[in-house]
Order: sequence, then structure tokens, then C-alpha cells
Amino acid sequence: MTVQILDVVLFSHDGRRRSLPLKPGQVSIITGGSKTGKSALIDIVDYCFCSGECRVPEGPIRRSVSWYGLRLQLASGQAFVARRCPSPRAASSEDCYVDIGDEVRLPDADELRQTTNTTGLGALLNGWCGIHDNLHVPPAGQVRQALSANFRHALAFCFQPQDEIIRRHQLFHGADDHWFAQAMTDTLPYFLGAVDDDYVRNREQLRRLREQLRAVDRRLNELKALRGGGLTKAAALLAEARDAGLSGTVTDSWEDTVAALAAVERMPIAAVDVQTPGGQEYGRLPEERTNLLLSQRQLRDQIEEARAFEHDGTGFSKEASEQLARLVSVGIFDGHLAGRSCPLCSRELPLDALPDASQLHSLEADLGSRLDSVVQAAPQVEKAIAQLESSLGRVQASLADNRQQMEAVRAESDRVQQSQDEAAKQAHMLGRISLYLESLPELPDTKALEEQGEQLRAACSILEESLSDERISERIDSIASILGRRLTGWAHDLELEHSRFPLRLDIRNLTIVADTNDGPVPMGRMGSGENWVGYHLIAHLALHEWFTQRARPVPRFLFLDQPSQVYFPPEKRDSEGSMAMVDEEDRRAVVRMFEFVFEIVGELAPGFQVVVTEHADIDEDWYQRAVVERWRGGLKLVPEDWPRLG
Repeated sequence: MTVQILDVVLFSHDGRRRSLPLKPGQVSIITGGSKTGKSALIDIVDYCFCSGECRVPEGPIRRSVSWYGLRLQLASGQAFVARRCPSPRAASSEDCYVDIGDEVRLPDADELRQTTNTTGLGALLNGWCGIHDNLHVPPAGQVRQALSANFRHALAFCFQPQDEIIRRHQLFHGADDHWFAQAMTDTLPYFLGAVDDDYVRNREQLRRLREQLRAVDRRLNELKALRGGGLTKAAALLAEARDAGLSGTVTDSWEDTVAALAAVERMPIAAVDVQTPGGQEYGRLPEERTNLLLSQRQLRDQIEEARAFEHDGTGFSKEASEQLARLVSVGIFDGHLAGRSCPLCSRELPLDALPDASQLHSLEADLGSRLDSVVQAAPQVEKAIAQLESSLGRVQASLADNRQQMEAVRAESDRVQQSQDEAAKQAHMLGRISLYLESLPELPDTKALEEQGEQLRAACSILEESLSDERISERIDSIASILGRRLTGWAHDLELEHSRFPLRLDIRNLTIVADTNDGPVPMGRMGSGENWVGYHLIAHLALHEWFTQRARPVPRFLFLDQPSQVYFPPEKRDSEGSMAMVDEEDRRAVVRMFEFVFEIVGELAPGFQVVVTEHADIDEDWYQRAVVERWRGGLKLVPEDWPRLG
């Protein structure tokens, strides 16, 4: 048992108290005429249960009452809650009074005061009803906020006012509001049990496990990164070591690669003789070549200078011979006296126009002497050039020999140099390997971390499966199937339209659907008020049967306001609620309906309570025993003599 109502209590402005007792775990019927306050009971109970607005109708029920109260039967003990009636211009009041105990007496009016507000009372109601922490997270891509089911959502299954019980397009209380209907759709899986009571705790546990798993994975990734990067570098070093002839090992894992490198580091390398090949010959030959090249250059310069001298002498000899030939012709004038006349044409000449014959003979003698000297020196120059060219040939031959010797020495040097390079390469590799091994961090064994990660992954997988939308959807479908079989059987018992077809509760659209041969037929497309009332009844009773048998956190009461109204049109109603003027078929339908309600409540007793406010007063013993008050002959919810405000 969660929450049932023992008494509805009203307090007047002058301190009087009016109590309406109800029967827990049974059917309680308040029958009476119109305008006696029957339909206001749902509004009063709703207001006491933290409604955001007081919907109690204007008039005596609101103007004559100072506080509305409820005495509640809880799973353990009792509670009394009351809420101040708002002033005429206010929509509600935050003044709430709460008293809790094993047995709670009804307080006097002067004892009422604010002990909490609607927020505090709502938290108490959630606890009394057994609503645990819960959370509905909308599917990805939807913009509405996450929602927690609370006592106010649960009340949607507990009220069927007079104007709602006959609606064909609205199955649940308050579902005409789009936002509240969406909230019902979101929270109904929790109330049905498709979402575990430990949903929020499991979500929090899943969040913690995921954080731990991320930490473990992050640590493993760090170690793998070190090993992965290390493996790449270590593998490259080992490959170079193999190329240098230091190792022949091929590995697959980081550990094996490091072990192979450590083995290479410990390997001794034989010494290599790095002396210069051929003793001092390797140093002498370049020096000799340098000297030979210097001698060759000097000889070439000397030959070039001698040939230039020879060329100059030849030119002088040719020119001098020509000039000498001209001077020799002066001899034809020997024996002639010198004069001023030209010897050829006898013309008079100036005194300084030409040299005389003696001067020309003197020049001829000097030029001939010089020409003889040049002619005599020419053979000596030729000989000197020949000697220089012979010396140059010997130097060039020596250079050729020097080149051959150096090539032979260099070939031998390359072989030795290769040996030196290999030794240096191996020594360099050992240094790099040693430095790498010294720089390696101390990496722990990852086996324990990997096992922890697998355990966390498995735990997350289990929780994710239990919290997944698919799993919840599967549970909802399963519950809807069970409820559907109940609805189909009860609809057949009540002889409702479409009862020959399978019925199901459409949780998404909050209605009942008959799956006919021509396709699904929702309640909105079914005809007659009798059917609408019947489907409202079987839907709510099927849900409360489920809630009660599975101890779901929903208040254990259902208010039905005038379910027989479709059988009592205004022209057939009398002041006493007698069914004498009702057709026999309609009378049987009304009796069948109430017998059905009594039967279900009896099966669930004492876990479920139904409160019926009715105009009809059926002359059946079982019905009469359930009547707690008859509001006729001046008896009403609010006494006529209570003072009114305003």
C-alpha cells in the first residue's frame, strides 16, 4: 500500500470542521443530487496534493472554506496534509500543514498553520508514494529537457472527472495539455516498471564506471603510446643494427625488440687496424706529385720565354737584313764629291736634308755587325729550347708514374677505409642503442590494467543494456501486450464495441487501440459514450491492477466522477437517483459496470481504493454498503450555514 485517502476534511472560516470519511482498500460511493459538491472532490484532493492552481469551483465550496485537508493512509503510519484556500484573487496558496504519525487525528481549525510549502509537501508525497530518483532522458536530437517522474505525474492515473471520463480523445486526466501529455508519455515507462527503480542510481553507477574505464583506457593508451612509439624507434634501431651486422634477430613485440637491443649493446666489437697503408709511401707520393707539378710549370714557363726570345730574334734579323740591303746601295756613289746636288737628278739639296755618305756607311757597318750576332745566336736558342722540352717530357713521365702509384695506394686505402667506416658505424650504432635503452621509462606490466578494463567494460555493457532505449522499449511492448490481453477480456465482459478484436494500450498516444481486420481503430474513432466510459474504466483499472500487483509508486486510489452519466440523460434523472426510469438494458449495463469495478477492487484488496461520486443510487446491497454519504435533502459537501467570504 502506498497512499490511500481516509478522510477529506474542510475547515470553515469560523473554525468548524467537515469530514468526509472514505474506505481504504474498498469502494467508497458518494451519491447525491446535482450542485451538492460531488465533482469538487477531485479538485479538492488535487489541490491538497500540490496542484499549481486551485480549480475548486467558485461559490460556497471555495468562499466558505479556509483550509482543505486530507487524512492519508501510508505504507507505514498515517499523515494529515492541509492547504490554505487561496484568497478570491489568488490562484493558489503556498501555506501547507503536515502532521505524520502512526495514527493521526484530525486537527482543529486553530491548529492549522504553515509548516511547509508545496515544494516540501511534494517531496514528502514522493517519498510516501515510493517514487525513487528517476530520470527520463529524451532521445538524441530532441530538444526537451530530461524529466523526473513525481507524485503529480502519478496523479494523472488517479482522477477521472465527470467531463473527462466520457471523452473519446482523452484517456488520462490532464492529457488535454500537450506538455503534460508528453510528460506522461515520458514518465509512464517508469510507473509501469519498464524503467527500473534503480534507473538513476544505475545511470550514476554507469557514469562512474565509464569514468573509471576512461581512466584505465587513458593509462593503457599512454603506456601503449610509449610502447608503440618505442616499438617504432626500437624496431628502427634493431633494423639498423642488423644492417651493420650487429644482430640477426627479427622481433614482433616491443619487449622482444628491447631485449634484442640489450643483447646488441652487450656485444663486443673487434678492434680494426687504422694505420696508413704502405708506411710513409702514402704521404710521399702526394708530396712528390706536388714537386713534379711545380717543375712542370717552371719548365713550361722557361720554354715559353725561350720561344718568345727566338721569335723576337727572327723578327729583328729579317728587318735588319732589309735595312742593310738598302744601305749597301750607297756604295755606287763612292768617288763622288760631296755636294749639295742630288746624285741622281743634280738638283740642289738643303744642307740638312740627307745624311752624307760617310754616315750611311757607318750605319751599314753597325747594322751588319748586329745582324751577324743575331744569326750566330739562333742555333744556341734552338738548342736550349730542345733541352727544356726534353726535361719537360721527363717530368711528365714522372707524373704519370706518380699517378699510377697513387691510384694503387688509394685502392688499398679504400679497402682499409671501408673497414674503418664499418667499425665506426658499429660503434655509432652501439652508442645510439645504449642511449635509447638508458632513456626508456620504467613501464609497468599492463596485464592487471587490461583485466581491470575488461571487467569495467563488461559492467558498463550490462548497465548500458539495462538502460538502453531498446531494452526499455522491449519492456514497454511486453507490458503493453500483457495489459492488452486484460483489456480485451474486460471489454468483452462489459460488451463494449470492438471487444471481439485485440485491444492494446497505445502508450505513445495515450489511448486504447483495437486492432481490427481493417487496421487499427483508436478510441477516438469508436462510437457512443457507453464505449468511451467503458474503455476509460478498463484502462485505468488495468493500470492500477498492474501498479498494485507490482508495487509500483502510484497512489492506490482512483476517483470516478459519475461514470453512469451516459445512462442517465437529464430527462431521466430524478432527485433520488433511482434507476426506475432507466431502460432495463441500460440498467443492466450500469450494474454490470459497477459490479466490474467492485470485482477488481475486491481482487486487489486492501491494496486499491476506488472513490465514486454518483448521481445514481442503485438498489443493490453491495452498492448500498459502499455508500459513505448521500447528499440529498439539504446535505452537501459544504454545510449551508458556513459563513462565506466576499
